[in-house]
Amino acid sequence: MRRHLKLGLKYLAVVAISCLLAFVISHRAIADTAPSATFDFSAAGAYKVDLSLATWRDAVRRRDIPVKLYFPTTSSTAKPAPSFPVILFSHGLGGSREGGKRWAEHWASHGYVVIALQHVGSDESLWKGAPLREIASKMKAGMTLANLTLRIEDIHFVIDEIIRRTEAHETAFVNADPKRIGMSGHSFGAQTTLAVAGQKSPFDIAIKGLDSRIGAAIAFSPNARNQNALARQFGEIKLPFFFITGTADGSILGDGTRPEQRRLPFEYMSAGQKYLAVFDAGDHMVFGGHGFGPRRPETARDKEIQLDVMAGTLAFWNATLKQDALARHWLEKGGFEARLDANDIFAAK
Repeated sequence: MRRHLKLGLKYLAVVAISCLLAFVISHRAIADTAPSATFDFSAAGAYKVDLSLATWRDAVRRRDIPVKLYFPTTSSTAKPAPSFPVILFSHGLGGSREGGKRWAEHWASHGYVVIALQHVGSDESLWKGAPLREIASKMKAGMTLANLTLRIEDIHFVIDEIIRRTEAHETAFVNADPKRIGMSGHSFGAQTTLAVAGQKSPFDIAIKGLDSRIGAAIAFSPNARNQNALARQFGEIKLPFFFITGTADGSILGDGTRPEQRRLPFEYMSAGQKYLAVFDAGDHMVFGGHGFGPRRPETARDKEIQLDVMAGTLAFWNATLKQDALARHWLEKGGFEARLDANDIFAAK
């Protein structure tokens, strides 16, 4: 009797384990297909987004940093309290804290606190009020190593402030997680992003740009302005990185940049959650995320690119800052590529 009972219990145990394994395997199979089948990364998220304008004072440098904050709002009684990673956005030459607006609103609606910085000296002050014939020369005058250094220091200061303001329970940061920080930027802001991610000088010159508090980065319209020692410049950057550019994303202000040169930082980085998207007909303007002026009306193709950028970048942040395995699967295993135009390029390594 006992022997039959033992055999019966063993049989039940085997059946239970088999059922559990079947459940796990089927659940994993469902999870593997779920992102592309059920989730639209380009759609607005569930959170209402609040906005706030401020100017943060760096007393040590006697420098003001205007910022625009995008933060999700939640019920104060929500249990457990949500935890939102923080993303910084650095504008391009001649821009402002309105740069990256479309990306920031999208990310914030999905549970991120986004801070768009304005870098005095390489911002809109370069051209505002200047005669039309002088704008190009004034803009070029702002593209300096001195301004890049100021931008790098702005990033270091703003991250310090994120930590301080989170500890002080300020409204925009009450649910922020300063241990999960993403960095992003467009054009000169992409160069700023690369600098704080650890880009080295092509020469034997020390640049104190790296901020180890940054966990992942996105560069819109990046560049390798100096073509020397590219492996030295980019080869030791270990952060997960997403590079976004287009086939028409070429020379700005006559700097001679060719669209294919914007892919070089990706090509010379070591493998490990590195991604590149090249959008057919995408020009420099579409990746700024701040809309279009009267001299450059928005096109249907622009709208397509913007939706794809919102989808890809959100999946990247979810995969890297939220450790979302489903988002990473969608990004790397064909989900993102499936929504792109036939002439677009996506690469991962």
